[in-house]
Amino acid sequence: MSGPVALPTVDAVALGQGAERVPAATDKTDKAAQQFEGMVMSLLFQSMRKTVQPSGLFGDSGQSRSTYEYLLDQAVADKAASSGKGWGLADRLKEAWSREDASKNPKALPKG
Repeated sequence: MSGPVALPTVDAVALGQGAERVPAATDKTDKAAQQFEGMVMSLLFQSMRKTVQPSGLFGDSGQSRSTYEYLLDQAVADKAASSGKGWGLADRLKEAWSREDASKNPKALPKG
């Protein structure tokens, strides 16, 4: 008689069938912080752009120009935030969130 047979976990079976692993909480907070920083950058770029005379680079039509400018602002902000070369807002948010989590859970070991 042999010992107990280890059955695969549901996660292992799901991953074998092509499912993606559920992201860890830190991955979610990293992404949320980066997205927030990108959104703040984009809003600032849009506000700054309103103070500048249109150059005609994106056309003279109001709607098409504003669409292209919006897309350009989004692309620059997303790239800066996702590359880690933004303003550091995402890093500060993650630090604040981790301190908040630590204060809610005093039994957790401090991160070294």
